[in-house]
Amino acid sequence: MQTTLTPSTEMAVRSIIPDDPQWPLQMKTAAMDYLKRYDSCTQAIIWTFMESLDMQNKMVLRAGGAMQGGMMSSLTCGIHTAGLMILGMLMGRDDLETGLDGLMPIVVPSQDLVRRLSLRVGGHACLEMTGVDFTDLEAALKYKLSADHDKCVQRVADGAETIAQFLQALDRRGELFRI
Repeated sequence: MQTTLTPSTEMAVRSIIPDDPQWPLQMKTAAMDYLKRYDSCTQAIIWTFMESLDMQNKMVLRAGGAMQGGMMSSLTCGIHTAGLMILGMLMGRDDLETGLDGLMPIVVPSQDLVRRLSLRVGGHACLEMTGVDFTDLEAALKYKLSADHDKCVQRVADGAETIAQFLQALDRRGELFRI
Protein backbone atom coordinates (compact mmCIF):
# COMPACT_ATOMS: atom_id res chain seq x y z
CA MET A 1 0.00 0.00 0.00
CA GLN A 2 1.08 3.55 -0.69
CA THR A 3 0.72 6.62 1.44
CA THR A 4 -0.67 9.65 -0.34
CA LEU A 5 1.38 12.80 0.16
CA THR A 6 -0.49 16.03 -0.39
CA PRO A 7 0.17 19.76 -0.18
CA SER A 8 -0.30 21.35 3.23
CA THR A 9 -3.80 22.68 2.40
CA GLU A 10 -5.01 19.12 1.87
CA MET A 11 -5.50 16.41 4.44
CA ALA A 12 -3.20 13.46 3.87
CA VAL A 13 -5.22 10.28 3.70
CA ARG A 14 -3.37 7.12 4.62
CA SER A 15 -3.95 4.81 1.72
CA ILE A 16 -5.97 1.73 2.43
CA ILE A 17 -6.34 0.70 -1.21
CA PRO A 18 -4.56 -2.59 -1.83
CA ASP A 19 -2.06 -2.44 -4.67
CA ASP A 20 -2.48 -6.17 -5.33
CA PRO A 21 -3.37 -6.66 -9.01
CA GLN A 22 -5.82 -9.39 -7.93
CA TRP A 23 -7.81 -7.04 -5.69
CA PRO A 24 -10.26 -5.94 -8.44
CA LEU A 25 -11.03 -9.58 -9.23
CA GLN A 26 -11.54 -10.29 -5.52
CA MET A 27 -13.98 -7.35 -5.29
CA LYS A 28 -15.79 -8.61 -8.40
CA THR A 29 -16.20 -12.11 -6.99
CA ALA A 30 -17.23 -10.98 -3.50
CA ALA A 31 -19.82 -8.46 -4.76
CA MET A 32 -21.37 -11.05 -7.06
CA ASP A 33 -21.51 -13.56 -4.21
CA TYR A 34 -23.13 -11.06 -1.82
CA LEU A 35 -25.72 -10.11 -4.43
CA LYS A 36 -26.61 -13.73 -5.13
CA ARG A 37 -26.94 -14.50 -1.41
CA TYR A 38 -28.49 -11.33 -0.03
CA ASP A 39 -29.84 -9.19 -2.90
CA SER A 40 -29.38 -5.40 -3.31
CA CYS A 41 -26.79 -4.45 -5.89
CA THR A 42 -25.89 -1.32 -3.96
CA GLN A 43 -25.43 -2.99 -0.59
CA ALA A 44 -23.55 -5.93 -2.09
CA ILE A 45 -20.95 -3.59 -3.56
CA ILE A 46 -20.80 -1.26 -0.54
CA TRP A 47 -20.28 -4.14 1.90
CA THR A 48 -17.68 -5.78 -0.33
CA PHE A 49 -15.53 -2.66 -0.25
CA MET A 50 -16.20 -1.75 3.37
CA GLU A 51 -15.21 -5.24 4.44
CA SER A 52 -12.07 -5.27 2.30
CA LEU A 53 -10.99 -1.79 3.39
CA ASP A 54 -11.87 -2.41 7.05
CA MET A 55 -14.45 0.39 6.98
CA GLN A 56 -17.55 -1.56 8.07
CA ASN A 57 -20.27 0.88 9.01
CA LYS A 58 -23.82 -0.38 9.42
CA MET A 59 -25.26 3.12 8.95
CA VAL A 60 -23.63 3.39 5.52
CA LEU A 61 -24.89 -0.06 4.65
CA ARG A 62 -28.36 0.95 5.77
CA ALA A 63 -28.18 4.15 3.70
CA GLY A 64 -27.56 1.99 0.63
CA GLY A 65 -30.69 -0.04 1.38
CA ALA A 66 -33.01 2.17 -0.63
CA MET A 67 -30.71 2.56 -3.62
CA GLN A 68 -31.10 -0.72 -5.51
CA GLY A 69 -33.50 -0.94 -8.41
CA GLY A 70 -32.52 2.55 -9.49
CA MET A 71 -33.34 4.11 -6.14
CA MET A 72 -36.41 1.87 -6.04
CA SER A 73 -37.70 3.85 -9.01
CA SER A 74 -35.77 2.48 -12.04
CA LEU A 75 -33.58 5.59 -12.07
CA THR A 76 -29.85 5.76 -11.29
CA CYS A 77 -28.35 2.28 -11.13
CA GLY A 78 -27.36 1.08 -7.67
CA ILE A 79 -23.91 0.17 -8.98
CA HIS A 80 -23.25 3.83 -9.68
CA THR A 81 -24.69 4.85 -6.32
CA ALA A 82 -22.49 2.32 -4.51
CA GLY A 83 -19.40 3.49 -6.38
CA LEU A 84 -20.06 7.10 -5.44
CA MET A 85 -20.79 6.17 -1.82
CA ILE A 86 -17.47 4.32 -1.59
CA LEU A 87 -15.62 7.19 -3.25
CA GLY A 88 -17.33 9.57 -0.83
CA MET A 89 -16.24 7.53 2.17
CA LEU A 90 -12.66 7.83 0.95
CA MET A 91 -12.58 11.35 -0.49
CA GLY A 92 -15.73 13.13 0.63
CA ARG A 93 -15.63 16.10 2.91
CA ASP A 94 -16.25 15.43 6.57
CA ASP A 95 -16.77 19.04 7.57
CA LEU A 96 -19.60 21.06 6.02
CA GLU A 97 -17.81 24.27 6.95
CA THR A 98 -15.17 23.60 4.29
CA GLY A 99 -17.85 24.65 1.80
CA LEU A 100 -17.27 24.27 -1.89
CA ASP A 101 -13.52 23.85 -1.36
CA GLY A 102 -14.22 20.68 0.60
CA LEU A 103 -16.30 19.28 -2.26
CA MET A 104 -13.85 20.00 -5.06
CA PRO A 105 -11.50 17.01 -4.64
CA ILE A 106 -14.31 14.54 -5.33
CA VAL A 107 -16.02 16.29 -8.27
CA VAL A 108 -13.87 15.15 -11.19
CA PRO A 109 -13.23 11.64 -9.83
CA SER A 110 -16.99 11.19 -9.31
CA GLN A 111 -17.76 12.25 -12.86
CA ASP A 112 -15.03 9.97 -14.19
CA LEU A 113 -16.24 6.99 -12.17
CA VAL A 114 -19.84 7.41 -13.33
CA ARG A 115 -18.66 7.59 -16.95
CA ARG A 116 -16.52 4.45 -16.55
CA LEU A 117 -19.30 2.52 -14.83
CA SER A 118 -21.84 3.52 -17.48
CA LEU A 119 -19.54 2.27 -20.21
CA ARG A 120 -18.78 -0.96 -18.37
CA VAL A 121 -22.33 -1.94 -17.37
CA GLY A 122 -24.13 -0.58 -20.41
CA GLY A 123 -25.88 2.47 -19.01
CA HIS A 124 -26.76 4.37 -15.87
CA ALA A 125 -30.50 3.88 -15.43
CA CYS A 126 -32.08 0.62 -14.37
CA LEU A 127 -35.09 1.11 -16.63
CA GLU A 128 -32.97 1.51 -19.75
CA MET A 129 -30.77 -1.48 -18.88
CA THR A 130 -33.48 -3.89 -17.70
CA GLY A 131 -36.72 -2.64 -19.17
CA VAL A 132 -38.28 -3.09 -15.71
CA ASP A 133 -40.25 -0.48 -13.81
CA PHE A 134 -39.14 -1.23 -10.26
CA THR A 135 -42.00 0.83 -8.84
CA ASP A 136 -44.18 -2.10 -9.94
CA LEU A 137 -43.24 -4.59 -7.23
CA GLU A 138 -44.82 -7.49 -9.10
CA ALA A 139 -42.73 -6.71 -12.18
CA ALA A 140 -39.64 -6.30 -9.99
CA LEU A 141 -40.14 -9.70 -8.36
CA LYS A 142 -40.80 -11.34 -11.71
CA TYR A 143 -37.54 -9.85 -13.00
CA LYS A 144 -35.63 -10.99 -9.90
CA LEU A 145 -36.77 -14.57 -10.53
CA SER A 146 -36.05 -14.49 -14.27
CA ALA A 147 -32.93 -15.45 -16.18
CA ASP A 148 -32.63 -11.78 -17.22
CA HIS A 149 -31.65 -10.98 -13.62
CA ASP A 150 -28.36 -12.77 -14.29
CA LYS A 151 -27.41 -9.75 -16.41
CA CYS A 152 -27.69 -7.56 -13.33
CA VAL A 153 -25.59 -10.01 -11.35
CA GLN A 154 -22.89 -9.71 -14.02
CA ARG A 155 -23.24 -5.91 -14.02
CA VAL A 156 -22.64 -5.86 -10.26
CA ALA A 157 -19.55 -8.01 -10.68
CA ASP A 158 -18.23 -5.83 -13.51
CA GLY A 159 -19.09 -2.67 -11.59
CA ALA A 160 -17.23 -3.78 -8.47
CA GLU A 161 -14.18 -4.64 -10.55
CA THR A 162 -14.31 -1.25 -12.27
CA ILE A 163 -14.62 0.58 -8.94
CA ALA A 164 -11.60 -1.31 -7.56
CA GLN A 165 -9.51 -0.60 -10.65
CA PHE A 166 -10.52 3.06 -10.49
CA LEU A 167 -9.57 3.38 -6.81
CA GLN A 168 -6.22 1.71 -7.44
CA ALA A 169 -5.49 4.12 -10.30
CA LEU A 170 -6.42 7.15 -8.17
CA ASP A 171 -4.19 5.87 -5.39
CA ARG A 172 -1.25 5.23 -7.70
CA ARG A 173 -1.51 8.79 -9.06
CA GLY A 174 -1.70 10.25 -5.54
CA GLU A 175 -5.19 11.61 -6.17
CA LEU A 176 -6.91 10.01 -3.18
CA PHE A 177 -7.11 12.98 -0.81
CA ARG A 178 -9.57 15.39 0.75
CA ILE A 179 -9.36 19.06 1.69
